[in-house]
Amino acid sequence: MSIEPPTPIPSGVSYEGAVELCRGWMAYLGATDTVIASAHVRQTCDLYSNRFIAWVDHHRGNLEPELVEHAARVSSVDGRRPLIFTRGGVLPDAQMRADALGVALFCYVAIDGSLEGANGLGYQLRDSGLS
Repeated sequence: MSIEPPTPIPSGVSYEGAVELCRGWMAYLGATDTVIASAHVRQTCDLYSNRFIAWVDHHRGNLEPELVEHAARVSSVDGRRPLIFTRGGVLPDAQMRADALGVALFCYVAIDGSLEGANGLGYQLRDSGLS
């Protein structure tokens, strides 16, 4: 079974829509068991699979280092690889921290359905997949 990439959403998305969009990207990239976190788990992360744990930063503005550091801390205890999806840019400090801590960063655009890596690991996983 081949999974198609998420389709563009010309009207844009809410936070919940962004989480669903990023779930679709994770599945397309190979983490087909990805689910949206619910209830109390949502306080820890937005998405998870057997091998990955992910956060969706749908706020206006750039990704800041605090979320990267949070993702790395949770991942170090949880054992799954951390991913962060953001709709904005990435501050240089956040990118440097992500590189140092092994957090993959991705930038998504709902209106055109695109996903790009936002740091070295993000580029690598976007090209090679999450399998």
